[in-house]
Amino acid sequence: MKTHHWVNLTHQRERKQTVIFCAVFVARLKNGDEMLKDRLFLILCFAFICIGTTTGAPVILNEYNAVSSTNFLNGGDETADQDDGYASDSYFGRVQGNGGDWFELVVIQDHLDMRSWRLTISWLEGLSRVSEVLNLSNHSIWSDLRSGTIITISEDLPDDVSYNPIYNPQDPQAGDWWINVRANADYGSGTYIENQNFPVNNDDWQLTVKTATNIIQFGPCGEGVAPNAGVNPTEIFRLEADPSASVTRDSVYYDDGISLSTFGSPNQWGSSVQDFSQLRSVVPEPATVLLLGLGSLALLKNRRR
Repeated sequence: MKTHHWVNLTHQRERKQTVIFCAVFVARLKNGDEMLKDRLFLILCFAFICIGTTTGAPVILNEYNAVSSTNFLNGGDETADQDDGYASDSYFGRVQGNGGDWFELVVIQDHLDMRSWRLTISWLEGLSRVSEVLNLSNHSIWSDLRSGTIITISEDLPDDVSYNPIYNPQDPQAGDWWINVRANADYGSGTYIENQNFPVNNDDWQLTVKTATNIIQFGPCGEGVAPNAGVNPTEIFRLEADPSASVTRDSVYYDDGISLSTFGSPNQWGSSVQDFSQLRSVVPEPATVLLLGLGSLALLKNRRR
């Protein structure tokens, strides 16, 4: 499934234009329409508040590896995939199992606190759905996550929390926006996530992200929920859109992939690459208070005429 890089920016631009149009309309009503003006102003205030408080998920599922331990990405062997290509992962290269059990999250809400959050994974065994929970620790690394951060949970790769989220629009590669933590009963540190093995597979695998008090923040998301993604044991599951608050658990932009996986990096499909600049630049939309203030000034100006 393909999407345009600017689909989310377009939605936000249209929303801003609608708000500005309404504010100008109210401000330009003639003096004889004071009652109508007051009523419309109240409606506009309510609309501003709704816009300011409507938010999406604070964190989303971005990708997971469904390639089994005996397979390569898109099948084949170590020299070529089943289409005589060289499907691989941007981090691991072309390896059997495609890096093992791992999945990837993207932080949407700036300054997100995920201490002690719970990551519930589930999958089908026959006709029954079984689940396991991976608990994040109370470590400070989770206390202030910046929007645009990529978090990978892996079973085989050691912890890497050399996290330094610095955004430079002239150099998109600046800073370190990636955190990897290892959940492994034998080799995990237990510092950032509990020491527990976990499966990632193609058996309707799904993830649900919850707070420490079991309040769902995102999901369940994965195969069997996303309508366009059905994965086999030589494929990955990924978001083929820019990560944003508009991404839902059943988004049509979740799809399977066979040519390239991108552990710890923005997703790539065809000639498209996820754009993280909007999340990482942390450019807020006009504040509700500012919009209300401008509307009030316009009303006062008209009344004095």
